[in-house]
Amino acid sequence: MKEISCKLLVIGAGPGGYVCAIRAGQLGVDTVIVEVAKPGGTCLNVGCIPSKALIHAAEEFEKIAHMASGKDPLGIKVAAPTLDLARTVAWKDGVVSRLNSGVAGLLKRAKVKTVQGWATFRDGKTVEVETETGTQVIRAET
Repeated sequence: MKEISCKLLVIGAGPGGYVCAIRAGQLGVDTVIVEVAKPGGTCLNVGCIPSKALIHAAEEFEKIAHMASGKDPLGIKVAAPTLDLARTVAWKDGVVSRLNSGVAGLLKRAKVKTVQGWATFRDGKTVEVETETGTQVIRAET
C-alpha cells in the first residue's frame, strides 16, 4: 500500500472540487485531488456539455432541413440533409475531451497531484483510494 501526504485533499474533480484544488495550488498549498473518472464532473463529462453539443448539432441539422424544404427566406436551397450519427458523436466526444484536457492542464499548472480512483474515508484526514493498480492511502493535514 502506497501512502502520500498533503496539506489539502479534495475528493471529486467536479466544478467545485477542481476550482478549489486549482486555487489552493496557485496559493502554494500542497494539494491532492481524487477523482474516479475524468476531471470536470457530471456536467462536463456526461451532462450539460455533451447534451448541449448534441442539441447544437440538431439545431444545425434543422437549419439545413429548413433550407432543403425550399422555404428559406434567403432563397438558399440545398439537398435534404442526412446525419452520420457516429461522426456527430465523435465530434461531441472531441468537445468533451478538449475541455477535460483543459481542466487537467489547469490542475497540472497549479501543481495539484491528481489520483484517479474511488476514495473511501478511513478517518477524518485519511482516505484509501482504489486505483487501477492497487490501493493508495492519502493523508491530509486539512
